[in-house]
Amino acid sequence: MTVFAPETIEQAQEWVQARISAQEPFCVRGVGRHFSSQEPTTSLESTRLTRTNFFDPDDMVVGVESGMRVNALQGLLSEKDMVLPVNPWFEDSTVGGLLASNDIGPNRLNMGGLRDCIIGIEYLNGQGERVHAGGKVVKNVTGYDLCRMMLGSLGGLGVITSANFKMMPQPVAPHGLYGRFSDSTWLQNVAALHTGRLPIDWLQALSPAESGTSDWLLGIGFSGNKERRSRLEREIRALFEVPLHLLADGESHPDLPYLPGSARFTGWVSGLRRFWKLPPAHLHLMALMPTSEALNPMRFETLRTDSLRMAIHPIGGDLHFFLDSEEADSQKALINALQPILRRVQGKLVLGNAVPGIGYETLGDFAKPPGYSVAKRLKQHLDPAGVFHSAFYDL
Repeated sequence: MTVFAPETIEQAQEWVQARISAQEPFCVRGVGRHFSSQEPTTSLESTRLTRTNFFDPDDMVVGVESGMRVNALQGLLSEKDMVLPVNPWFEDSTVGGLLASNDIGPNRLNMGGLRDCIIGIEYLNGQGERVHAGGKVVKNVTGYDLCRMMLGSLGGLGVITSANFKMMPQPVAPHGLYGRFSDSTWLQNVAALHTGRLPIDWLQALSPAESGTSDWLLGIGFSGNKERRSRLEREIRALFEVPLHLLADGESHPDLPYLPGSARFTGWVSGLRRFWKLPPAHLHLMALMPTSEALNPMRFETLRTDSLRMAIHPIGGDLHFFLDSEEADSQKALINALQPILRRVQGKLVLGNAVPGIGYETLGDFAKPPGYSVAKRLKQHLDPAGVFHSAFYDL
């Protein structure tokens, strides 16, 4: 694999224009990998594009190049008590990779997702031109919404070179309530919590809570001044029958393994990988439900095996499956077992990690989101030379 890592956007543009002229396909990368058995031998890597274009704490906006790591961006914002309300999977994710994969997580429960905080974008199109969309202020809305078009494009519609975001103040005194459950009856309690519209920051359930047990660990995050936290704590405890432990972000408890806390802003999956001691080529799948109610009929206990771990964001309607195996046959068997379940609830699959040889083509139609046919037509229009390779558009 030949990798070109430009230090400036101008260098990236010249390189892309040369590939377009030669009609030579290439992949666009941050720090991750593409999941395809038929990848080009050339790739463009954005990790050296790390400049901060502007940072205005008063207007709560920031603009950076696409190669900046998300945890570095969060560190920059934290100096002014700000945070980008996104929930990347991995701690070394780049801003461009975050946008191209439309990386999502439990923060979007009440804070919204990437589409709610991006206000401007720059990318290289299929003619090698630098395209600017949106702007530097929240109310700058002109023309077509090209910012959101690039979300989830997986490198197939162009090369994202920079992005502008609106920020929010860091949560005040973030805390979490944590409890253990012997089965998935906690879903009923969560449904009551959702119906009550309590202003929680995040919610996540893990199974198993730790190796050798069958327990679920449920975490509910909230924040605010002392009076607000006390009120929320009382209302949440009233909905659950099991004891719930209260912890501030950054604290630990000997009986509560892996607490996401502030790591949800910089890469919550990385912590789970370390906690569960998953091997490098383990299988990570995310199942996306059309609605959160689609989770209720799922019988999680029937899926449980000694090598399968689950992380669930119940109100967001997504499930993460982690298979503690590097055997291709075992990974394909789990994918095949999930497909009839997801077909009944119209769920979709996203691939986060796998052994070589398992890619988007393995997921087939289950990797096609709603509006996939539109994405295919956009691909043909925006990439006439067919140089922006992404297996996602060949399903």
